[in-house]
Amino acid sequence: MVQGHVEDGKAEAPKATAAQENSWLHWATGAHSLSEFFDYEGWRRMSANEKATFVKTEVALGITICFAQIPESVAFAFMAHIKPPIAIHAAWVVGLICSLFGGRTGMVNGAEGAFAAIIATFIPEPLEAGGNGQGIELLFPSVMVCGVFMLIIWATRSFRLIALVPGSVMLGFCNGLAIVIGQSQLHPYLEGHGQHKRWKSGPELWFMLLEMMVAMLIMEFLPKLPFSGAKLLPSSFIGILSSVVIEFAAVRPAGFRTNVIGDVQEFTLTYPYPFFLDSDYDMSLIGTDDIGKILSQGLLLAVAGIVQGLLTTEVVYDFLKTPTNAPAVCLSCGVANILSGFLGGMGGDAMIGLSTINCLNGGTGRLGPTVTAVCICLCMLFAYPLLNYIPVASLVGVMIVVVLRTFKWFSVKMVIAALLPEGFCEPLCLPKQVDRWDMLIVSTVSVVVVWQNLVYAVALGVVMAALRYVWEMSQDFGVKKSLLDDGMTVYTIDSKLFFGNSMRFHTNFDYEGDADKVVIVLKCAPADYSANAALAKVKDLYAKSNKTLDITFCTPTYLKAPPPELAEGVGMEYSSSGLQGCPQPDNSDDI
Repeated sequence: MVQGHVEDGKAEAPKATAAQENSWLHWATGAHSLSEFFDYEGWRRMSANEKATFVKTEVALGITICFAQIPESVAFAFMAHIKPPIAIHAAWVVGLICSLFGGRTGMVNGAEGAFAAIIATFIPEPLEAGGNGQGIELLFPSVMVCGVFMLIIWATRSFRLIALVPGSVMLGFCNGLAIVIGQSQLHPYLEGHGQHKRWKSGPELWFMLLEMMVAMLIMEFLPKLPFSGAKLLPSSFIGILSSVVIEFAAVRPAGFRTNVIGDVQEFTLTYPYPFFLDSDYDMSLIGTDDIGKILSQGLLLAVAGIVQGLLTTEVVYDFLKTPTNAPAVCLSCGVANILSGFLGGMGGDAMIGLSTINCLNGGTGRLGPTVTAVCICLCMLFAYPLLNYIPVASLVGVMIVVVLRTFKWFSVKMVIAALLPEGFCEPLCLPKQVDRWDMLIVSTVSVVVVWQNLVYAVALGVVMAALRYVWEMSQDFGVKKSLLDDGMTVYTIDSKLFFGNSMRFHTNFDYEGDADKVVIVLKCAPADYSANAALAKVKDLYAKSNKTLDITFCTPTYLKAPPPELAEGVGMEYSSSGLQGCPQPDNSDDI
């Protein structure tokens, strides 16, 4: 970003002034100035050749990713049980706003899998293939409410809670999302509805499998070929183009056919405009009884979007090593979803797969993702007839590759190893030491993602991880008893006193055998009300034995010490001092 003076050959970023730290811009976006936010200084420092190379790379990547994002958006639309234009218009609206005003350069945004997976839980499969499921009218206000919740998360700084999501939960999140996306790709191979639904058969099924396999193989292996021409265009685009050639140069001339997008839901010229003005939607179906459903759906989408977006920023940071302005990520995503829902889109957030592709190929700025969004918009206005010729089976192939890349396959071995005795792991080439509780979290989160939705799964995983941590902290509790030369008994508590160990705290003291004066030294301040109540109970027990108890703590941690009035309110007296003020025992015994 902005660099400061150079000392000993190294550039240092200038420190922000107090005015910048307290400015509205810093509060809203995390950046100290517009120059820092848009990296004007970085652009000025570039030479003319560097600027030309940067623009060429970003524009080329933007166009390339556009060709990959359009088919993905169509596939996500089918997954969410909505018409493809709803997803594609959302892709460029969300992508444009988040690229220009978001807090993470190099990140691609649009309609994506986590949103589609949640939307599919409250919009049933349409009666007509390629149409909208029942209740589509509730989607758009839900997306707008999602944007409002994102703004609330931004304003309250709740996005910082993403730090509490452990790695085991994210493994389960990715695996469950991959399974949900994979399950949704079965619908093109089925025909009929309800109880009459059955698998397709005959030549149509075999040709669909052929087109799917061609798209999969090209998307997966073309970029791995050792020549530069293999990377000129996205492998997903080449795979789909190959399937188009197979369909119209081989399958149909032979007298057979498979469904293309035009057969399922034909693309026509559409413009984004307020959803309540669209004659396709019956707004009379929305009543006051639906407010609760709209709020709950919006909250689920908001949490999923924020979690997905902030995790993607970490992936992009690992590639680019440039700062992320998390407030701007949440702010731009909230505004984008409000506008997308208002214009009849499905909303969206960061796309981890396309962001990875962008960074691996040299994308570092806002220009590339912005070009992608503009190109998608232009395609919807001028090139939409070409989309009708894409075989649906080729989209399935693209999405299956996305599934295979999303699923964390190494976790399968770890889960299996957690189920087996340690002696069986080495012969089976499985990890020897695996944390069984973590693997239980991975499995539980994966199952709940498939069974319910992503948000419930992540919440349950965080609770399981927190319970495990609290339990271990409650067991790691030690008390040292010492007798000073003046006859005073000192108990030293090295561990944190909190609700997890407060219930049995009073059992660590010898109320009858201790000296008349007793001191309890807490290395950390009492953490909560339970800790205060436990200390008050100990003080009362010593008082019944006609003994005096003083309580002191040394260095408060992030768990702040209770104010004096609170201590007095539970009948206790505290003295806070540094380590040098704590009584130093001569002899100690562990209790």
